[in-house]
Amino acid sequence: MMKTRSWRFGRGAMIIPKAAAVGVALALIAAGCETRESMTRKRIRMTERGLLRAVYLKGLKPERLAVRTRMQFYRVPAASLAVMDGNALEWARAYGVREAGLEGPVNPETMFQAGALGQPVIAAATLEVAGRGGLDLDSDVNAGLTGWKVPRNRFTAEAPVTVRRILSHTAGFSDAPMPGFPREGKIPSLAELLGGRGMPGGLPVEPVGVPGQEVRPSEQGYAVLRALLSDAGPRPFPELVRTAVLEPLGMTHSVFEVPLPADRAAQASSGHGREGFPMEGKWLEYPAGGFWTTPSDLVAFASGIMQTAMGRGGRALTSGQARSMLTPQAGNRGFGFTIEGSGTDVRISLRGRTSGYTCALELYPYKGQGAVIMTNSDNGFLLTDEILRALSDVYEWPDFKPQERTLFRLDPSMYDQYVGRYEVTPEYALDVTFEDYYLVIRPTGQAPTRFYVENQTFFFSVDPYIRIQFTRDARGVVDGLVLWQQDFKQEARKTG
Repeated sequence: MMKTRSWRFGRGAMIIPKAAAVGVALALIAAGCETRESMTRKRIRMTERGLLRAVYLKGLKPERLAVRTRMQFYRVPAASLAVMDGNALEWARAYGVREAGLEGPVNPETMFQAGALGQPVIAAATLEVAGRGGLDLDSDVNAGLTGWKVPRNRFTAEAPVTVRRILSHTAGFSDAPMPGFPREGKIPSLAELLGGRGMPGGLPVEPVGVPGQEVRPSEQGYAVLRALLSDAGPRPFPELVRTAVLEPLGMTHSVFEVPLPADRAAQASSGHGREGFPMEGKWLEYPAGGFWTTPSDLVAFASGIMQTAMGRGGRALTSGQARSMLTPQAGNRGFGFTIEGSGTDVRISLRGRTSGYTCALELYPYKGQGAVIMTNSDNGFLLTDEILRALSDVYEWPDFKPQERTLFRLDPSMYDQYVGRYEVTPEYALDVTFEDYYLVIRPTGQAPTRFYVENQTFFFSVDPYIRIQFTRDARGVVDGLVLWQQDFKQEARKTG
């Protein structure tokens, strides 16, 4: 449960002589090279100065914002991004510091926790092992697990948990996140974690639905897959994934290690909460994940998979294996990736988060373009979306466009029903007043924010983009509100 104060508001043709033809041709070749470089520089500038809010008011031109300004606004200490064009890395930049309050700028080689963005890497390693005959994608995983095994229950009695089902998130496991642990304490092994140690309620990981019947994104399933890979051969999982995927694809700043080795820790950024303060101990360790990487490495990974899928050589997988990762296997899920859209606008997408870190991967296979963005903040997705809107504008992507909102006015008498104090806790409340045609909300100890009419129940703010829904009791009287900011939700009870 997030702390109540963790959410925050904010504020003509030419005739060329024959003698000069060769010289002109050479000049054009040179200019062509320069044009590519200058185009990239222009794209970088336009991106860095072109962040866009989620919404803008009709009649007003969307304001373009600077990366560092928005980092400060959202209290994101560091952001790193890598952009793909022509199925290869075009440019990479990093902004900010590894830890708030300390000198130590990030660079494109600074590592961040990747959360779910490690799943495609695990999927690739799994397919590589299976391609060598080390795994059967359609057999019960318990046949290959030598230590911990998936508990038998009424769901597995109907269908087994298989590698293929885990890869496509249809193995029946819960969508609850896997926990992280303080670096200074005892970190359970993966087998101990799967057996229940450190899990909520001490319960073991097991299917909560019939395998094969429903798509349910699950970190737990990929944790089981990691255990299976550890049991599948003589090499430990970190070494297996390094030799099978990381090294072949040139991912030199990526590692699956729990705990993170000291020599790698020097390259890592610290995680930060919503208020912008560093996490105690810098970060948590995740036995079920533990993937540290950079945007450039993830672009190298994505580029390698996409090139292989197109039959342009494969350094880690066969073309068929790579295509299986980028093709829907169940619902909109490929092996490790989510597939959105259709036709030439199809998009490969994935988002990951751990405590103190957020990251996003967005790829357009038919365009050979995409981006990976990583931050060391729980607020990172707010910034990430604004960066994606800038990139979408620069590269003319079909998605991530700001929304135009029309301003509506209610009858002045209707605003009175919303006015009052809304208590989150006795120490933290939202005071609601109205001016002209909008509400003003003043959270305890924070600056006021304007909320505009969406309809008689919902209101929204522009910066940051937040929606509020007022709730009513059985008599139809407003008795509370619910606030949404991306994946963050907060409820408050009207007390006056």
